[in-house]
Amino acid sequence: MEDQIQMLHKTGTLLTAALLGLTATIGGAGPAAAAPSASADAPTFSLSRLVLEPTERGYQGSLRVTITNNSDSTQGFYFQVREAVAGSFSGGVESRCESDGVEEGLLVRTCALPRGNDLAPGESRRATVEFQVLTTSRSYPMIAAGGLVTAYSYETGSLGTVPFSAQFRSLDGKLARPQTYVQDTQANASVELAGPVTDGPENTRRVPLRVRYAGDARQLANSLTATQLPAGSTIRFTEPFDGPVYGPQAFVPGGLLMQGEEREVALFISRPTDPADESTPITVELATHYWNEIVPDVDPSDNTVTFNLALSTS
Repeated sequence: MEDQIQMLHKTGTLLTAALLGLTATIGGAGPAAAAPSASADAPTFSLSRLVLEPTERGYQGSLRVTITNNSDSTQGFYFQVREAVAGSFSGGVESRCESDGVEEGLLVRTCALPRGNDLAPGESRRATVEFQVLTTSRSYPMIAAGGLVTAYSYETGSLGTVPFSAQFRSLDGKLARPQTYVQDTQANASVELAGPVTDGPENTRRVPLRVRYAGDARQLANSLTATQLPAGSTIRFTEPFDGPVYGPQAFVPGGLLMQGEEREVALFISRPTDPADESTPITVELATHYWNEIVPDVDPSDNTVTFNLALSTS
């Protein structure tokens, strides 16, 4: 969960709002961008466009960052990326990035170059950063401005900052004349019982739940937290079995939820010390997490479900 939402915060270099506005205006047609060089022998870097292609699971695409060492000595380099769409870093196999805080609601990551950070004089190297936006694919192109890349030399410091936009290709392949992508600001998640409570392994009760994520608000994880647990009871594990568990809290297994996705999961809760407490009402609350905040929900009334651990006699 974005390193369990325990990351450091760094403030990157920001350009003016006017420059970002210009980026949004020209977005669909712009070529790769490059930072201006102070001198002919200074290191430089450039960006590809970030084009997000529609898929069965939202939009996916890659930003390529190329750094060139024009100096006469070997130098080490790295770069920092601020995403254009909140929560869109996908952490794909090509990305070599670590979480580095949040700026203006957008995640920041510091990234290494492939095959090491050192570049010999005249050498260039390209790094790839992957993105995914879990929103329903549209019949029209869209654009989101606000992305920034700052490259650094370990020896000489910042090479400059270049803005970029996320360009969403339409279902029929178009990028021209995009509409502005507007991401939900509030989550629209819900949880309900998906069946009766049954016996589970290791002296547990299996509680089946159905989780739904109707919107596309920013998210890094979705948690299920049990309150009013009787003595001796705790969440032991989930089904599927890849949901992290921390005592009374588990995270929805299966990763982030696509807009409109409905997922059936189960919590395995240990039986109480006193069998009479199996009839004690337990409430589980669903919450959407982003960095160090709980994202407000459109309708909190469907974020909780109440049950007990007693087995049905019917």
